Amino acid sequence: MAVQIEPGMFGTAHAKALSVEFDSLSEYKRMVDTLLDDLTGSDADHKKLADGKLSAAKLGKGFAEVDALFKSYDTVVTELQKLSKGLAQQIEALGIAVQTAGKGYGGVDEETKRRMVAIAKEAKKEYVLDRDPWPEEQRRLAAPTTPTPSTSVGTY
Repeated sequence: MAVQIEPGMFGTAHAKALSVEFDSLSEYKRMVDTLLDDLTGSDADHKKLADGKLSAAKLGKGFAEVDALFKSYDTVVTELQKLSKGLAQQIEALGIAVQTAGKGYGGVDEETKRRMVAIAKEAKKEYVLDRDPWPEEQRRLAAPTTPTPSTSVGTY
């Protein structure tokens, strides 16, 4: 079953390119849901990472090295929790997007809209510009390239 986008919606040329195969999307959504189920409850689940966290006292007391080690450990576990949670939300959002593809935003129920907005807000809150390689890549691509002088000597 193919979900067709009306030609008047985006222009004739774009309408053909935007045809969505419902069966393929449904299969893809099942795969995404399976990935989300696998992550939830696994050792990589952000909730399980928090449950297995060491206390500072387990490493010792009164040593600067132990304090530094625990701080590093705590940072790693916290960042892994954020990564796990973010991955789960991105997989969920992808599943929702696949499920609702072709319906248009108006065809999506209110609860799904609220969930997508919540995921987007959380992603924006957790976004760290300094970790994003894309802005640097954009600057690199936008920078004018100046030819480097040739070091070879010769005549033509």
